[in-house]
Amino acid sequence: MSLGKQYFYLFWASGVLLAQSPNTPEFFENKIRPILVKNCYSCHTNTEMGNLRLDSAEAMVKGGARRGPAVVPGDPEKSALIVAVRHADADPKFRMPMGVKLRDADIDALTAWVKAGAVWPKSIPTVSKVGGKFVIFPEQKKFWSMLPLRKPDLPAVKDLKWPRTDLDRFVMARLEKENMKPVRFATRTELIRRASLDLTGLPPTYEEIQAFLKDTAPDAYSKLIDRLLASPHYGERWGRIWLDVARYGEDDYRSLDPMRRGFNPYPNAFLYRDWVIRAFNDDMPYDLFVKSQLAGDLMDEKIRHKTLPGTGFIGLGPWYYDNGSTEVTRADERHDRVDVITRGFLGLTVACARCHDHKYDPIPQTDYYALAGIFANVTYEEYPLAPQSVVEQFRKIEEQIDIKQKMLMEMQTAMGKNLGHSLALEISNYLQGVFEVAGPRKMEAGNVVEARKLDYEILDRWIKYMAKPAKKYPHKDAWQAMMARKPAATAQEAKKVADKFQEDVVAVMLARHELDDENKVIANKALEGTKPKKRTNKPSNFVTNDDFCPGCGLQLKQMPEDQNNLYTDIFVRELSDNDDPNAMMEGGFRNAKPGVLTFRGWALERRVGSESQAQLAGVRKDIEDARKKIDPHFPFLHGIKDKPKQEISELPLALRGDPMNLGEPVPRHFLSVLSEDQPAIFRAGSGRLELAEAILRQPLHTRVIVNRIWKGHFGSGIVDTPSNFGVTGERPTNSELLEYLAANFAAKGQSIKKLHKEIMLSSVYQLSSDNDAANFAKDSANRLYWRHEKQRLDAEQLRDSVLFVSGKLDRSIGGPSSDLKPGFLRRTVYGKVSRYKLDEYLQLFDFPSPSISAEKRFTTTVPQQRLFLLNSDFMQLQAEELASRAMPEPDNRARVRKLFQLIYGRDASENEIKLGLEYIKSEPMLSYEERKKKAKEAGPAEGMRRRGATGMEAAPASEPPSEAAAAAEAPPAFPADFGMGMMGGMRRGPGAEDKPAVYEPTIWGRYAKVLLSSSEFLFVN
Repeated sequence: MSLGKQYFYLFWASGVLLAQSPNTPEFFENKIRPILVKNCYSCHTNTEMGNLRLDSAEAMVKGGARRGPAVVPGDPEKSALIVAVRHADADPKFRMPMGVKLRDADIDALTAWVKAGAVWPKSIPTVSKVGGKFVIFPEQKKFWSMLPLRKPDLPAVKDLKWPRTDLDRFVMARLEKENMKPVRFATRTELIRRASLDLTGLPPTYEEIQAFLKDTAPDAYSKLIDRLLASPHYGERWGRIWLDVARYGEDDYRSLDPMRRGFNPYPNAFLYRDWVIRAFNDDMPYDLFVKSQLAGDLMDEKIRHKTLPGTGFIGLGPWYYDNGSTEVTRADERHDRVDVITRGFLGLTVACARCHDHKYDPIPQTDYYALAGIFANVTYEEYPLAPQSVVEQFRKIEEQIDIKQKMLMEMQTAMGKNLGHSLALEISNYLQGVFEVAGPRKMEAGNVVEARKLDYEILDRWIKYMAKPAKKYPHKDAWQAMMARKPAATAQEAKKVADKFQEDVVAVMLARHELDDENKVIANKALEGTKPKKRTNKPSNFVTNDDFCPGCGLQLKQMPEDQNNLYTDIFVRELSDNDDPNAMMEGGFRNAKPGVLTFRGWALERRVGSESQAQLAGVRKDIEDARKKIDPHFPFLHGIKDKPKQEISELPLALRGDPMNLGEPVPRHFLSVLSEDQPAIFRAGSGRLELAEAILRQPLHTRVIVNRIWKGHFGSGIVDTPSNFGVTGERPTNSELLEYLAANFAAKGQSIKKLHKEIMLSSVYQLSSDNDAANFAKDSANRLYWRHEKQRLDAEQLRDSVLFVSGKLDRSIGGPSSDLKPGFLRRTVYGKVSRYKLDEYLQLFDFPSPSISAEKRFTTTVPQQRLFLLNSDFMQLQAEELASRAMPEPDNRARVRKLFQLIYGRDASENEIKLGLEYIKSEPMLSYEERKKKAKEAGPAEGMRRRGATGMEAAPASEPPSEAAAAAEAPPAFPADFGMGMMGGMRRGPGAEDKPAVYEPTIWGRYAKVLLSSSEFLFVN
């Protein structure tokens, strides 16, 4: 074996964490890089906090602005990195990572690495070229994630009592290797809460907990899991987890639209979301789940009705087709498809090979374009869910509406143009009126309008226009010089200058008219056939730049710049100093102020006469009547389909990723490193179905999905880079456990529900969240699973749990999405997910961007989250509803007890009851004193009514309420939707909706809100 191949074998065959010398590339990749990626890169790569980067050997040696070299190879004591991670510096700001300390094993590894010379493999030859040709060595295919699937033998363990399932033996063996022991098991109360929130996203009720505690049968927990898996809410929870990977969104942030309509949502995006939820509820085999999303339209006709909605995985975009040149935007779309598919299903970052061969994984640039070529042969498609006759009738009416809409726009444009041009012949008269109003005489505008028979609004426009300096043309210079002259000009002089300005404007107007006629001839010559192209806003109809903006690419004649600017300012729109009028004209002048003689809408219609008004009204009514015939629109799926067979072609390789600089066409095929020999060329249509089958033949896809499910239960994956199983990804912390789970998953028909149950029946899943100091010192991140890591409720779990305990949760399944407002009572998964503007509540609680595939959710802790819990209308409203559930209880003790049962699913302790009663007794007096103080500060007039602590209207305060009065206080009935978003109550003014929430918070509602804000409610366990 050659020296090079020996090197490859040593590196690529290291599938598990073996004892390695700290001066080897293997040690760096397996130990050091994961530490840096996880703990350092967020602050010390592109952000360069402290002017320090830690993503290359050169940057580490250079160091930061204050501490010098981060690494001194061979000398850990002089290396700022080692001092920082040891927390050895007196300055607490120089103790890294911020807020925590690395586990001892990680610090030791970094120290050993630096002492051994800080080996940083500059060019790991995982991708190599021999004689200019890309070569994948056989050893490279032996990387741990690419090896064939195997079911490992069960390891021997010392503690034979602890394991409840076979997978426990792998966990225990790994712990025993590190001389660690797991913590105690969770209580049954903790276990049912964990299982319920894990599988359904909802907490268990007090009654369910009590029933579980009383069920002493050996299979009680197994039956609980079965019940939760059978719940329709299971699919809502785990479907949402997949939707993160699928970068599900219900619109795009595209900024343009050919009909000037702006924002374009996907009206039926929810059908894909509902399909995903149903697939999880039905326990659709994972292989069918994958195929449906890549090629659901190509499946057997007998099951196509089940698989077709899955094509929304690609059909829902994002699409970039109208954000720039077609060459670039289509390349960006293909890039999205390659990225979401390879990271989502295979855990490989193939998208990194767009511009060059992958720097770390054995993926040549040709492989990227082989996959991208598949999606170059795919188009967007809307699959109707209605009879063909209905579809044809709808499309006929839609075509008529488009024609009439175009007629209306042309009529309005022509009327506006004619009006403006006719008024150009009256410019001198208007300017003389401007002189009389703004000149030395300072006459009343009303008198000038009456005497000269002018339009008051148009005169006002001319007054403002003539006073504004014009930097882009000289035609107003003479007028403005005259107006500023002392002694003042005479009326005769003003008339002379006004006549000259009118003459200039009319000359420009006539020149533009002649130029437009010439350009029409140029445009007509460029037409293919006899009909002009129709504007479109669907990706499937957009092939060339001319499809989106017909005629925009023509080289048309232009007037001299100063004349063009004058024409634009008078007849099109108001110019600003940094505008290009030609670009604005092509853009449709969206959001632009009209020119002096530009008229739209009612400003136009009231000036064109009754006959023209009647014509416009007639066309408008025809459009409205036609729209009523297709409202509601027939439902359809957003999906994809292959291009016609005769249009199928291979995609050329883009040199350096530049879609304008193309190389040779690349045949469509699967990844070379995952193929036995040369990858077979895809020949069936686009190749989507062949791609799906090739993915499913790889054991890698099985490892990826079982790791995602494991991470969903434990908070961290066995590989905690769930979408990166390549060289730069994390190595498995327990490779044998991952192999066991993947092999079992494949053997049991790729059933995700069976995988859930296997995991949840294990001892490792049923551990408590207790801490153990010795274990924490060795494994602070709990990557070996010696306890069940504490997890905070995510955005959906939090909102849904609040609605659940308040008794207001609407549990209906599926259907169109709605904005997340306090009046929207369905589960959060049915709220709108916008790429254009993500809901602020979702942003606040760490919802991932729906524009790219998300491998994990990051948990942040920011003050605004606590402020939401304390101040938002949503929390106060649901707290009032929750309090109303306790009001029927006979006394305050019973009410406190009831709230604990509703919120925490347990009985309150005597001390907790005492604290609750003290709050109920003292809070009214505190509120009274607070209102009294505010009323005194505001004065008697405003002191009659003041806003309460939540920003709502509070009742007048005269005397402090008694405890009995507070106890009898019943929450009022609230409207179903009172107009504020989820963030209502946290802000007012710009950005807030016009209609504020108005209600009277009660003492019991405030107390309930305090309980809802506790860690016991906000954490799974």
